[in-house]
Amino acid sequence: DMTEVKSVYAVLEEIRPLRILLIEENMASQFAIARCLENLGNDLDICSCPGKALSRVADQRYDLIIVDLNLAMNDGLELAKCLKQACEMSGSDPKIIGMTNLDHPLLDVLFSYCQIDDYVIRSTDYHDLKKKIVNLCYLNQN
Repeated sequence: DMTEVKSVYAVLEEIRPLRILLIEENMASQFAIARCLENLGNDLDICSCPGKALSRVADQRYDLIIVDLNLAMNDGLELAKCLKQACEMSGSDPKIIGMTNLDHPLLDVLFSYCQIDDYVIRSTDYHDLKKKIVNLCYLNQN
């Protein structure tokens, strides 16, 4: 008798499925991140335009927002701050994870100023992203 072993992500998804908004201009990155998140089974909304992202958070509730901080057409840090404010105005409080291309000792200070809950350095597999989602959205539940 072969019993199916569920991944920890599948179990978490059954406990509480997350609504995620991904703000990312690059289509290859959108695809890679969506693949990384698929076995979390989440409801994923992908937005390539920062302006549209702000209107989405005004209309819908998300548990998590993943934002590219190195947006070509927009300041990602400023966008993250605006997203947090827009969410507060609509009565929701999603966690925000920023994605950045560079590591720097002052990132923690900068990101906490912009009200970003956590960040990941861009990679090809996004395992770090997955761990941080589990940590922020499941383990640090109030």
